[in-house]
Amino acid sequence: MPLQPSDTTTRVVLKVDVDTRVGLLVGVRRLADLMAEMGVRASFYIAMGPDNSGHALKRLARPGFLQKQLKSGAASAYGLRTMLYGILLPAPIIAEAAPGLLNRLINEGHEVGLHGWDHVFWHDRVRYLDRESTARQLTMAAELFKKITGLAPASFAAPGWQVSADALEIMAGLGISHISCTRGRSPFLTMAHGRVLPLLELPTTLPTADEVLSRPEVTPANLGRWLAERVRPGELNVLTLHAEVEGRQLLPAFREFLTILLARGARFPRLLDAARAAADQPLPAEEIAWGRIPHRIGEVGFQPSALEPAG
Repeated sequence: MPLQPSDTTTRVVLKVDVDTRVGLLVGVRRLADLMAEMGVRASFYIAMGPDNSGHALKRLARPGFLQKQLKSGAASAYGLRTMLYGILLPAPIIAEAAPGLLNRLINEGHEVGLHGWDHVFWHDRVRYLDRESTARQLTMAAELFKKITGLAPASFAAPGWQVSADALEIMAGLGISHISCTRGRSPFLTMAHGRVLPLLELPTTLPTADEVLSRPEVTPANLGRWLAERVRPGELNVLTLHAEVEGRQLLPAFREFLTILLARGARFPRLLDAARAAADQPLPAEEIAWGRIPHRIGEVGFQPSALEPAG
């Protein structure tokens, strides 16, 4: 059912993942400017440590990966220099490239949280990483965040929806209260090793731009409207953006998405606001499962109750 013009109960969280130095320096600034213009706030998740994007080139061996990157525009969004970081060029520390920008986002009312330390390393290895190495990744990210902002991080979003039970337990120990590490339908309390944790998970509910643009009927020209029509009226929706993509080539599509939904009365809370609202309601406790998303390569973390029954 299309969203009705008077429906102010529809909420859309804009979760912006910042994976690279160029995403922080260029994409975040453009997104923040657009959001200021349109009067919306978002939750930005920064990969704090080294930009090792060059190491992601090994994914080119995966069937369909390069074709998807070219169709979505992601390949050109990152640029040649970024794709050489960590292999032919030194890997710069992402958050240190524009430390004042994190504070600008906070001062403008946005939420800023952690997207890990080394984005590529976490994405490719965290599910099989030992506890000590996992703790090191999270602790380094939290320490740099606090050094830059003066605040302890309260939120975390997992690169590529990749996470582990150890990582969840370590986050809880660091004082992180709400996270977005899965795909699913609705908020839930996380479980790890059979124990309920004080971590409220708000899964991504909408498809991402790269997934959508893998569909033959969707182009950058109609992407914004296509996504807007998939927003569930009267419910909490979480859209994951990438600063490198929606903050650059797909900025016009994102503007159209916002324009349509603002005209229809949708509200745009931060993930923090949605977590506070969800905490007042009875929530299920679920242990993260693994599943597949159409037009995305590999498994991602999933809200178990949102997975389709087998068969």
